[in-house]
Amino acid sequence: MTNDTTASPSAARLSVMVGLLLVTLCSWPRYQLGGYDTHSGLLVMVAVALAVVIIAYWRRMTEKQRRLLPIRLKWLAMSFVVGGVVMATWHYGIASTLAGWSTVLSHGATAGLLLHAILTGWRARR
Repeated sequence: MTNDTTASPSAARLSVMVGLLLVTLCSWPRYQLGGYDTHSGLLVMVAVALAVVIIAYWRRMTEKQRRLLPIRLKWLAMSFVVGGVVMATWHYGIASTLAGWSTVLSHGATAGLLLHAILTGWRARR
């Protein structure tokens, strides 16, 4: 027996893909400011590819799943805020060395995406 989230593209999966795109974009300044032009170029190519996949995936979603997407994106945004606060607290409050804003942004976005993906998986199992 399959449910709606396993039979067709789901809002949960799309929100994780959008989160991955955001992590990629949030990591770009870190590499650009560090002088890693090759890495920056690769991140741009990955971001473009992810955007194409996200658009194609969204077009395949059912209307029901499209209506669920804003709720999932709100959870994603909250997860990114929590991840950013955790990483800012870590880098500026607990860690012995201060990190630049681009590192905190990159790490915060990654932590937020991990939190969102874990919570999304737990919700799907219930």
